[in-house]
Amino acid sequence: GDPAKIETILQTGADKARAVATPFMGELRRAVGLRNLGAQPVAAAKVKTIKTSAPAFKQYREKDGKIYFKLLDADARLLLQSHGFESPKEAAQMISMLQAGGVAALTAVQGQVDVPAHLQAGELATALQSFAPAP
Repeated sequence: GDPAKIETILQTGADKARAVATPFMGELRRAVGLRNLGAQPVAAAKVKTIKTSAPAFKQYREKDGKIYFKLLDADARLLLQSHGFESPKEAAQMISMLQAGGVAALTAVQGQVDVPAHLQAGELATALQSFAPAP
């Protein structure tokens, strides 16, 4: 007949049970690797990475059956276009020579590559330098 007394008894029992159960549940969660479900996970600060593209050689086969390559800058602008090669190996060797030799290798490949007229002085040199091995 006294609801307030019953509520007090229930709250006292709940407090006693909580005092025993809370540390035990904490041990269980640590043992099995569960995080506290009541706690909000702390969001890691997101670091915005800026993708920077480097110049790249692209090798492909045309309808004539020959292998070509081109050098594109970071903005996908054409810097160098090859003439056709009979095999992918020949094109790859030419690319390797340009990557290793840089601008100096351009004289060795004259007649086998075309440089677009729109290029400003140094653009091709800068792109080829990016392939040079680090000192």
